Amino acid sequence: MSSADRKRANGPSFSRRCLMQIGALAGTGLSLADLLRARASAGSANEMPPRSVINILLAGGPSHFETFDPKPEAPVEVRGPYAAIATTNPAVRICETLPRLARQARHFSIVRSCQHDNPGHGGGQRYVLTGYKSASLESELPHDYPAVGSITSRVRGPMHGGMPNFLLMGGAVDGLPAFLGPAYAPLQVYSTGKPVGLELTPTVKLARLDDRRGLRQAFDGMRRMGQSGEIMDAMDSLERQAYEMLTSTAAHDAFDSTKERQSTRERYGNHDAGRTCLLARRFVEAGAGFVTIRLGQWDHHGNAGGTITSGMRDNAPPFDQAVSALIEDLAERGLSDQVLVLAWGEFGRSPRINQFVGRDHWPQAMSVLMAGGGLQMGRVVGATNSKGEYPVDTIVSPADVLATVYRQLKIDARQSFTDNAGRPVPILSHGTPIAELI
Repeated sequence: MSSADRKRANGPSFSRRCLMQIGALAGTGLSLADLLRARASAGSANEMPPRSVINILLAGGPSHFETFDPKPEAPVEVRGPYAAIATTNPAVRICETLPRLARQARHFSIVRSCQHDNPGHGGGQRYVLTGYKSASLESELPHDYPAVGSITSRVRGPMHGGMPNFLLMGGAVDGLPAFLGPAYAPLQVYSTGKPVGLELTPTVKLARLDDRRGLRQAFDGMRRMGQSGEIMDAMDSLERQAYEMLTSTAAHDAFDSTKERQSTRERYGNHDAGRTCLLARRFVEAGAGFVTIRLGQWDHHGNAGGTITSGMRDNAPPFDQAVSALIEDLAERGLSDQVLVLAWGEFGRSPRINQFVGRDHWPQAMSVLMAGGGLQMGRVVGATNSKGEYPVDTIVSPADVLATVYRQLKIDARQSFTDNAGRPVPILSHGTPIAELI
């Protein structure tokens, strides 16, 4: 890639004069990100910051019966072992496995009529994370299309205010940058707040950030190196991203959730779900545009992944506590309009309980929780039939959900990027924002 192409792909470059300014600022404790924020605020003091998304992927495919679409009147082999409970929204009843979310029902909406036709984990995940249907059930085909987080990073730039625009917690997912390239891959972070690493390409000279002491040492060292005014000449896109993050006080602090009050940490919960949701809130406050959390293990077949009861016992309480705390916390901080919270899996579960007391893959019907982000709250979009087999009203695809997300992010989903074969590929090939939510 030529120098000119690299500049176009990775956003504005930094002049020697700018670097000298950074060096001068280093002695005062100001960072590159501080300088950029000051310049940005000077030109747009009255402009609202761009919205962010916290995308919670319930990997494995949660049962819609045992979460947001219970069927209390159905036969026992369909409705399962749990009851439906009232919520603070008179129009909504959800499963008794989610009592805390029931108390937040006025602050989120539920799409009960989402469906597609891929029963594979990999293929289903790729559809919900990219908006493109996969010809593969699992992961044997190449990842041809960029994930929504990578698209957000490409449109907005990999960094914002010293924070990576796209972060991932909870483990690998089937959403990758594809032809956009590794500059738009997520920064992976443990639930402890420790970055998994920055080894996105062999050219990255920063090794792993193994602990917060190493992060602070790298932060201090990179700031001193900036005084030379020479370092940026040798850095590629990923190294510049690392430099910006490590020299940003706000970004540096965002990874340390111990700065939160003990009561706040307890509110989210002392488990991976609580820790990652709290970190996600800190990341979007610090400037991140898109945070994906892989949360729990929801593949409850009975003979694998747990039964309905054991699977929900292990997964529902932490999910319920963490996500309800996140929604409530964002509201209390005045961030509900600015942060869209999305919680869904790659598909729903089969209407009939199988011989192993589990439910199998069922893309024909799935539920999606959407909160904040400027959307209409307290709504229920669509419905499934009496046995939860398929939608009977307002059928929605994963691409429609992502079209809604892109709309709220002010990203034109008709925009195209060039793939490795030189062909223009639109962000979405199909999908329309959900009218009932906007």
